[in-house]
Amino acid sequence: MTKTLNPHDIFELSKSTGRSPAEILDIAAKEGWEITDGTSTQAPSSQRASVMGNPAEAVTLMRQLRQETIARLYKSDPGIREGIDAQLAIEASKGKKVEQNNFSYDEQGNLLGIKQSVVSGTSATVKNQTALMKEIKKNIYKQYGVTE
Repeated sequence: MTKTLNPHDIFELSKSTGRSPAEILDIAAKEGWEITDGTSTQAPSSQRASVMGNPAEAVTLMRQLRQETIARLYKSDPGIREGIDAQLAIEASKGKKVEQNNFSYDEQGNLLGIKQSVVSGTSATVKNQTALMKEIKKNIYKQYGVTE
């Protein structure tokens, strides 16, 4: 009887051991395991389908695994917990950067004008001119009910 692994098993082993999926594949190949495509009919229906062929699902799975790992480490390791708490406290103390807006709006949210000229002066940059044109376009689309 041959020993087989599917991609889901590889990700589960990676999650439980803390090793990368590539390391798990290398170890499995050295020990004679056969890697299947994961579409076996013998697999229980409670297992997730293989995500190896779908990049979006693979990214989602890796993000989920990262979150689960962080949660598990936060619960079990006081050093990790202290570090995460300190990082969150630092981020909370910095506050949010308020971006100054050069546009004036009326109460309905329609563009009235600009506060500083983008033709001359310190605000006369390509970035500000492009932002003004985008805002004008968005305002016209809003007035006429056009969706992009």
